[in-house]
Amino acid sequence: MHHHIRVLAILLMALPLAAACARGAKSQRVSEASSPPSQSAMATSTEAAAIPGHPPVTTTGVVAKFDPATRVLVFQDGRTVKLTDQSQVLQPKVLQPVDLGTIKAGDRVVVQNALPIGVKSASTRGKRQRMATVASVDQQNQIVRMTDGSAVHVTPSTNLHRGTDGPAIVVADLRPGDELVIVMEEVTPATGARATTGAQATTGAQATTGGQPTTGTRPEEASALPSRVVTGAPSDPSDATELMVFREVQAP
Repeated sequence: MHHHIRVLAILLMALPLAAACARGAKSQRVSEASSPPSQSAMATSTEAAAIPGHPPVTTTGVVAKFDPATRVLVFQDGRTVKLTDQSQVLQPKVLQPVDLGTIKAGDRVVVQNALPIGVKSASTRGKRQRMATVASVDQQNQIVRMTDGSAVHVTPSTNLHRGTDGPAIVVADLRPGDELVIVMEEVTPATGARATTGAQATTGAQATTGGQPTTGTRPEEASALPSRVVTGAPSDPSDATELMVFREVQAP
């Protein structure tokens, strides 16, 4: 009889302890579920932003990963694009549409009308990028013209190489159809210098002619010196600091 009483007393003491442990485990699970996203997750979402103001591009390559939620596609060579409602993913050669839900690593695809995100590397940090396809090469003037009508000037200091970190090449190695990632420094116009130069030119002209001082300067005179704004227009080729060349390797 005494034995049964002792067992019952032990059970009554154990029940509150078990309930407290259950409450602690539940509280821990709730705390973990409500914790903010990690810094790595936040960085991934930030890196998915397309290059501001860049027109859609058509590009080809082998898929490294594709996130259907963000519609960000990363190629094995490091280039990254973001699909929109106007984008299409096609099979090479036959150019048949691919269901986005079936895209997997290792697939060779053609992506049309995608927004470029570019390449993430130490050399591109803080610099402006463009993605384009070679239309023609002017070896004499070291100018590469693109299918979108833009052009880039390859200078002696331009780092021209295959892929993101491949071997160096020269302009003569480029050919139509090559896909490029063009890296350029952000350059702002020296408006103050131009204004000063324009003012000095006006003063000099007045001293020579002896005319009366003018009350203003026409806009075309104030901006007579060439601007260093990067326009990308064929008549004003941009200088590239780095040129990454991506060429589709044909399957045997």
